[in-house]
Amino acid sequence: MTRRAEYRNELKTRVDDELYDAIQLFKKLNFIDSDSAALARIARMLLFGIFPAQKQVVADAVGQIGTRERA
Repeated sequence: MTRRAEYRNELKTRVDDELYDAIQLFKKLNFIDSDSAALARIARMLLFGIFPAQKQVVADAVGQIGTRERA
Protein backbone atom coordinates (compact mmCIF):
# COMPACT_ATOMS: atom_id res chain seq x y z
CA MET A 1 0.00 0.00 0.00
CA THR A 2 1.39 3.41 -0.96
CA ARG A 3 1.60 6.27 1.44
CA ARG A 4 -0.64 9.25 0.71
CA ALA A 5 1.03 12.60 0.15
CA GLU A 6 0.73 15.01 3.05
CA TYR A 7 0.18 17.97 0.75
CA ARG A 8 -1.83 17.93 -2.46
CA ASN A 9 -1.99 20.90 -4.80
CA GLU A 10 -5.76 21.30 -5.26
CA LEU A 11 -5.45 23.79 -8.08
CA LYS A 12 -3.18 21.53 -10.11
CA THR A 13 -5.53 18.58 -9.68
CA ARG A 14 -8.65 20.55 -10.66
CA VAL A 15 -7.55 22.52 -13.74
CA ASP A 16 -5.86 21.44 -16.96
CA ASP A 17 -2.13 21.90 -17.44
CA GLU A 18 -2.42 24.87 -19.81
CA LEU A 19 -4.54 26.85 -17.34
CA TYR A 20 -2.27 25.92 -14.43
CA ASP A 21 0.80 27.12 -16.35
CA ALA A 22 -0.96 30.40 -17.19
CA ILE A 23 -1.80 30.97 -13.51
CA GLN A 24 1.81 30.26 -12.54
CA LEU A 25 3.00 32.81 -15.11
CA PHE A 26 0.48 35.35 -13.75
CA LYS A 27 1.83 34.73 -10.23
CA LYS A 28 5.40 35.26 -11.40
CA LEU A 29 4.65 38.46 -13.34
CA ASN A 30 2.66 39.97 -10.46
CA PHE A 31 4.98 38.84 -7.63
CA ILE A 32 2.26 36.74 -5.95
CA ASP A 33 3.26 33.89 -3.65
CA SER A 34 0.13 31.74 -3.36
CA ASP A 35 -2.30 30.21 -5.82
CA SER A 36 -5.30 31.43 -3.83
CA ALA A 37 -4.07 35.03 -3.83
CA ALA A 38 -3.50 34.82 -7.59
CA LEU A 39 -6.99 33.44 -8.18
CA ALA A 40 -8.49 36.16 -5.98
CA ARG A 41 -6.66 38.86 -7.97
CA ILE A 42 -7.73 37.30 -11.30
CA ALA A 43 -11.35 37.09 -10.16
CA ARG A 44 -11.33 40.71 -8.94
CA MET A 45 -9.79 41.93 -12.20
CA LEU A 46 -12.28 40.02 -14.33
CA LEU A 47 -15.42 40.73 -12.32
CA PHE A 48 -14.83 44.31 -11.26
CA GLY A 49 -13.00 45.25 -14.44
CA ILE A 50 -16.06 44.36 -16.47
CA PHE A 51 -18.71 45.26 -13.88
CA PRO A 52 -17.30 48.01 -11.62
CA ALA A 53 -18.54 47.93 -8.06
CA GLN A 54 -21.38 50.40 -7.60
CA LYS A 55 -20.78 52.47 -4.50
CA GLN A 56 -23.44 55.04 -5.32
CA VAL A 57 -26.93 54.83 -3.94
CA VAL A 58 -29.64 55.44 -6.49
CA ALA A 59 -32.93 56.79 -5.15
CA ASP A 60 -36.09 55.27 -6.54
CA ALA A 61 -38.04 58.55 -6.22
CA VAL A 62 -38.31 60.87 -9.20
CA GLY A 63 -36.02 63.88 -9.01
CA GLN A 64 -37.58 67.32 -8.62
CA ILE A 65 -36.46 70.53 -10.28
CA GLY A 66 -37.45 73.86 -8.79
CA THR A 67 -39.55 74.52 -5.72
CA ARG A 68 -42.28 72.36 -4.34
CA GLU A 69 -45.85 73.64 -4.48
CA ARG A 70 -47.94 73.35 -1.36
CA ALA A 71 -51.49 72.12 -1.57
